[in-house]
Amino acid sequence: MSFDWIAFFEYLPRLIRASGVTLQVSLLSLGLACVLAPILALSRLLGPTLLRSAVQAFIELIRGLPPLVVIAFCYFALPKLGLVLSGFWCGVLALGVVGAVYAAEIIRSAIESLGKGQLEAALALGFARWQAVLDILLPQALRRILPPLTNEFANLIKASSLLSVISVHEISQVGQSLIFETFVVIEILVQMAILYLIIIGTVTFISRRLEKGLSS
Repeated sequence: MSFDWIAFFEYLPRLIRASGVTLQVSLLSLGLACVLAPILALSRLLGPTLLRSAVQAFIELIRGLPPLVVIAFCYFALPKLGLVLSGFWCGVLALGVVGAVYAAEIIRSAIESLGKGQLEAALALGFARWQAVLDILLPQALRRILPPLTNEFANLIKASSLLSVISVHEISQVGQSLIFETFVVIEILVQMAILYLIIIGTVTFISRRLEKGLSS
């Protein structure tokens, strides 16, 4: 079976438009994850016992669920609780929360991996615990945080394909629709793969540049 270049370029514009939706969902969910993750991580490290327990339970709950279940909960259960969101914003919320809990554990682990010696020394010098974590440990942990965060954010972008189940017109949903409409399979799958690789490759490139900047 030969590769149909005419079909490849005929359907490419629709997938490029869909990649714009994937990019929007990904960036917004990444932004939400970047806001929530430090809050969750620092709550586990610095909060009172009750707050630490509640945050840990929430993290373990979300980590124990497939992202598809979290997406379905946001889409079907939140309206029953009085919060009605479009499929797009349900996807942003669900992926943002999923990304946040994994990123929070990465941040917490990186800070704790620096050892108790620095924390104890800072406390002995009169720093409050939160000052020691934010001003001394967290800046050092950034170099350890960035590589695993990049992997996690790449996984989050790939997870955006799950939003096809709630009819968000991202790459996966539009690609599936095109395949069912046209029965052109290989060409459309190649287009989808290329677009995902471009988006994830861009995020990885930016992250590596940031990592080099921190190392210099």
